[in-house]
Amino acid sequence: METLTELIEQRRGYKYLNKDRTSPYQHFKYNLRKKIFRADLDTDKNLECGKGINLATLEWILKDTSVLDKIIVEFSIPPEANIIVPNGSSGKFRTDIVHRKKIHKPEDIFPEIRGLLKRLKKYKPVNPITATKIPDKKRLLKVLKKVGDQVGAQVGDQVWAQVWAQVGDQVGDQAWDQVWAQVREKVGDQAWAQVWAQVREKVGDQVGAQVRDQVRDQVWAQVGAQVRGQVRAQVYIISYFAAKEFLSLGYDHPAFDLIRMGVVVVRINNKFKVFGKNGKHLGDI
Repeated sequence: METLTELIEQRRGYKYLNKDRTSPYQHFKYNLRKKIFRADLDTDKNLECGKGINLATLEWILKDTSVLDKIIVEFSIPPEANIIVPNGSSGKFRTDIVHRKKIHKPEDIFPEIRGLLKRLKKYKPVNPITATKIPDKKRLLKVLKKVGDQVGAQVGDQVWAQVWAQVGDQVGDQAWDQVWAQVREKVGDQAWAQVWAQVREKVGDQVGAQVRDQVRDQVWAQVGAQVRGQVRAQVYIISYFAAKEFLSLGYDHPAFDLIRMGVVVVRINNKFKVFGKNGKHLGDI
């Protein structure tokens, strides 16, 4: 991939758009049947994103968006056009005149992601919360202690949010590392993000609502807020687990053992309530 300096010297650049050809930031719809585009240009180099036609390197685009659901347009910059490179730019610049050269699909520029795209199209999110009876209580308590030890807190109202953050960072980092050699940039975590979103939605619909409803019937007035937070965090953790499995990442976390047992655990009034398939309350520990 070209560096910022190389693109400026070649008077070329790239812009990513949504598939409907709108800009994700300005929501402007580009008529890509046109060959030439013109715009007023802000020449202040202290502005990272001023008026003009903003272009970027492919490296910058990969770090700024998930290219898996975008198109990438390649432009040339005629000799009469001005080019402004903002101070400290990591790959973005702007100009006042461009000529459209080519519209690329992501896989045309990054053929290594074709396999990921095919797998994502076939991917079916699965809800792993399938337990119909409470697992061994000693084993559950042992896992819960490990979860608490991992984040340095008692398993309770705030710990799931900490686990969520910890797991998210690790899965994201490892997804990046795994695909780096193939694509050279941050495409791996774009793939897990799609898996993560699909599983999060499915589990949230099938488990989260039922857990909240059952607890609401019992003690919702006292603990509604903390239950919402714990369930929401665990739904996210489950979606990260799915992403880890999808990309065969080596990272593991004690919280994943609860998922393998098929349960969601919520702490209420110093008791752990265990929920399983379809949000059924399986018992307390």
